[in-house]
Order: sequence, then structure tokens, then C-alpha cells
Amino acid sequence: MRRRTFLAAGGVLLGAATAGVVSRPSSNEELLTAAREPGDAGTASTTTEQLLSGTDHETMLYAIEAPQDGPTAMVFGGVHGDERSGIEVAHEATDWHPDAGTLVVVPETDRVAVEANEREGIDGDLNRHFPADGELRSELARGIWDAVERHEPDVVLDLHRSLGVYGLHREYVGQAVFHSPEARGAELADRLDSDAVPWYLPFHRFRAQETNESGSLLFQHAARELGASAYLFETTAFLLDHETKVETTRLATAHVLAMHGLLDGDRA
Repeated sequence: MRRRTFLAAGGVLLGAATAGVVSRPSSNEELLTAAREPGDAGTASTTTEQLLSGTDHETMLYAIEAPQDGPTAMVFGGVHGDERSGIEVAHEATDWHPDAGTLVVVPETDRVAVEANEREGIDGDLNRHFPADGELRSELARGIWDAVERHEPDVVLDLHRSLGVYGLHREYVGQAVFHSPEARGAELADRLDSDAVPWYLPFHRFRAQETNESGSLLFQHAARELGASAYLFETTAFLLDHETKVETTRLATAHVLAMHGLLDGDRA
């Protein structure tokens, strides 16, 4: 984009932000109601376990069993400790009611980083500790991966927040869905554009980007090692307030569960 065009577009968006309209997120209340309330098949049951118990990294995992058989989905918040929207939504999801299968949630994956409100924890950036060509690079990564292997998820969703917009701001990856080859990233991006991106934020439309699975990120490792349909979701802090980032992340999580059969589409 040429500088003149960029500045003009930025002025429109900044004017919208100043007017306050950016702070009013769109939504899909039917979908979120389906996630939050039990369906006709009955109430889900929840068990918990401590991961890395007795270590500095000790953190809670929640496994929510639906009344009907189905796939297993794992949702991670707090891989980066300062990305609060994903942490908040992951905590909310521990009270959701899937209609089928099992929803496994780790709200504070790098608990040390979460408590410090920092991107990285004791051993650096956790989301670079899952290489394709070597051993996992930290005690925390090994403990998290042990849990992943125990639960054998069909679907993995890792919740993040960037500072800029993918394709608009160099170095930033917000408003993007990175996904494994067999996942439904383009469909998720379309659903989010419909539910969560108003007309006055055209640069905030979501982009789907397929990953080559060779990297060292958690979702790439899950796709590579388990064949899971894996997603890394990124919203952005650019012109969006906290409420909007949380609502967009909430919708992304609910849509992934619905697309993969954990939520009944007829209820949504």
C-alpha cells in the first residue's frame, strides 16, 4: 500500500476509534448461548488436573466431557503471558457445555509469564519450544506436550493477541488464522468477518494462512505429531479495546468447536 493511501485509511480508522464505535464489538449470541448452556442431551461434566505439579510451572487443566461421544478439542490460553484476551476466554471456556466429545482447556499455559504479565516466562518464549528437528526445549514444553499426548486431541486451538494487523503492519500478525493444511482456517476467517468485523474496519478482516507444519510452535507440533486440525488465532490491539478483543476471541473459540462437531450447529 502506498504511504498516501495508508495515511488516508489510517485517518478513517482513527476517526472511528475517536468516535467510540470501535469499542462496540459485533457478536453471534445464538452461538455463544449454545456454548454456555447445556443442550437437550444433558449437562457436561468437568474434571481437573494439575500439570507440572510441584514445579514453578504448575498450572491447571480442565477436561469437560459432553453427554455424547465426539471429538476432543484442546484450547490453550496464556502461551504468551501478556496476551490477556486469550487467557480470559480460555478461563471462560472451562464453564462451557459442549454437546459432543471432550473440551480440554489450559487457560494459563505458561503460568509464570501470565502472573508476571509478560510475553515470556522462565525459559523464554514457550511458543518456540516445539521444534520439528529436535527435543522439546524446556521442562514446561515437555509437561504441556505430555498432557497433549494423553488427551490425543483431534483439534487444537492456541489463542493469541498481536499488536498490529497481518499484511498491514510489518512484523505483526493480528486478525489472522494460522492453520494446519487439513484445518478449516478459511471458513473460520469468513465466520469471524461476518460476526465480528464491522464495515468501518475493513483492514481488520481476518486472513487465513496455512502453516507448513515445520516450525517450532505448539499448534504446528500438534498438527505434525498427532495429525490434529490445528489453529493459531490472533486478534489485534490495533484500534480495538479489551472488550472487543475478548469478544472476537470468544467467537473464534466457539466457531472452532462448532465447525468440528463439539457444539450442535442446530442450537447455534
